[in-house]
Amino acid sequence: MSFTLTELKSTIQDYSENTETTFVSNLREFIRASENRIFKSVDFEVFRKNVTSATSSSDRFLSVPDDYLASFSLSITNSSNIEFLLEKDVNFIQEYNPNSSTTGVPKYYARFDVDNFILSPTPNSNYSVELHYYYRPTSLADSTIVLTVGAASSFAVNEVITGASSGATATISSKNDGTNQLTIVVPTTAFTSGETVTGGTTGHSSAISAISSDTTTTWLSKNARSALLYGALYESYIFMKGEPDILTLYEKRFTEELMRLKDLGESRENADAYRQGLPRRPRT
Repeated sequence: MSFTLTELKSTIQDYSENTETTFVSNLREFIRASENRIFKSVDFEVFRKNVTSATSSSDRFLSVPDDYLASFSLSITNSSNIEFLLEKDVNFIQEYNPNSSTTGVPKYYARFDVDNFILSPTPNSNYSVELHYYYRPTSLADSTIVLTVGAASSFAVNEVITGASSGATATISSKNDGTNQLTIVVPTTAFTSGETVTGGTTGHSSAISAISSDTTTTWLSKNARSALLYGALYESYIFMKGEPDILTLYEKRFTEELMRLKDLGESRENADAYRQGLPRRPRT
């Protein structure tokens, strides 16, 4: 069993018995929040990848991948030897090497900001780098469908289209002019086949001749179905300011599912020699 975005949204509404417009428009955010809670609590080896890059001499910063969640290890190649850096916090880095002009072979690193790691000491040469990290997979909330229209070429990517009869709105994420297809994130309100959609930027209008089904699933929606549901329900009841006993129930169910996922996703202690006691937890 697995959830598509449409199925999960429908299930949340069934549990909450709420079809109010503002509530429905926030369903994606409840799902995202549930995913974030899961990724902050459990390290899944299936979401690990490696990237290689290089330091620049006298530059203590190293770019963070766009989909980065948390480090597993960071190493440099020094004279053909692989040396693992220890992960610390920024305060430690600043205290260890307060003068950034002091260079050497890097021993430590920390997350400096959204876009950068900071190394210490500042690299004294250009070193090959390998980062093994946990990444953030595509959210179920970003599932897409395809609309086939009369003329896709007249629409623009990233413009918002609106359905004349349904009132549905969506942003075009990509398009194929040859097949006259517009790819959009699954809208809150469904478009209907045959209705005309109009672009908010180009002003172009075209009728929908076909709509693909929402069939997208994710690893979490297939393997952590209950955790994803109860996490989203917990978030939705916070939003609704729902009954405390129901909120407590959903929190309890979510916690139970997280414990099950921990057993599935973590087969050893959450610390290793290269993280010097820091918890292996995705930080957002």
